[in-house]
Amino acid sequence: MDTINTWEGFFALLILLILCYWLLKAFVYAVKRFTKKNATNRKITDQLKRALLFFKPFAVLLLLLDLISINPLNHTIFLVVIGVFGFKHINNYINGIVLKTNPLIKERAVLESNTFQGEIKRMLAFGIVMNTESGERYMNYSEIEQKGFLVKSIENSLLRQTLYIESQLPKDTILDILFDNPILNNEEFPTIKSSGQDHVYKLQYSLEKGASSEDLIAFLEEKNIISNKTLNTTN
Repeated sequence: MDTINTWEGFFALLILLILCYWLLKAFVYAVKRFTKKNATNRKITDQLKRALLFFKPFAVLLLLLDLISINPLNHTIFLVVIGVFGFKHINNYINGIVLKTNPLIKERAVLESNTFQGEIKRMLAFGIVMNTESGERYMNYSEIEQKGFLVKSIENSLLRQTLYIESQLPKDTILDILFDNPILNNEEFPTIKSSGQDHVYKLQYSLEKGASSEDLIAFLEEKNIISNKTLNTTN
């Protein structure tokens, strides 16, 4: 089998991918740090973070294909052997990417199943370090996927609460207004969904410690947005 590429080309591709990764990471930081905080930019930042998350496995795949092109037969056999012996770690890494795409799974979130409960302390490449009643515990991503889990809450914040709101404004405009409210926990960004009634939306949110829903209701009234805890807003 003929050689398609060279080691020089492989290392050039490696350097290029490393540069692209750090440029993308710097761009994500700049967007998060220096752009105006509103709902639209929050969505853009989330999409960029997701692109950064998938960039690593994409880069590794490109490097593996390039490595195979250098010596197709020998390098294919070598990678198959590595894949067989490293399957557990590869599987954990892939499951980790899937879990990390869930916006609710992050540091300080509480995971619970019928066999474990703990607060996420660190999210590593192949597993999670959790604080449990018996101390720190490491669980790999495949184990978490197999056992199933429930995301309960975030430390120092309340569980998600719900209000039904009525407004002629579009959903993105309402989210931009809410972004300026300091009593809302923007780490658990508010979400707005249709309720089935015209111009009536279901608002789900988390409050900062010490804040109350009455404060949020008063804020909404100042913005001419009617609110109610049940779906009777239009009555």
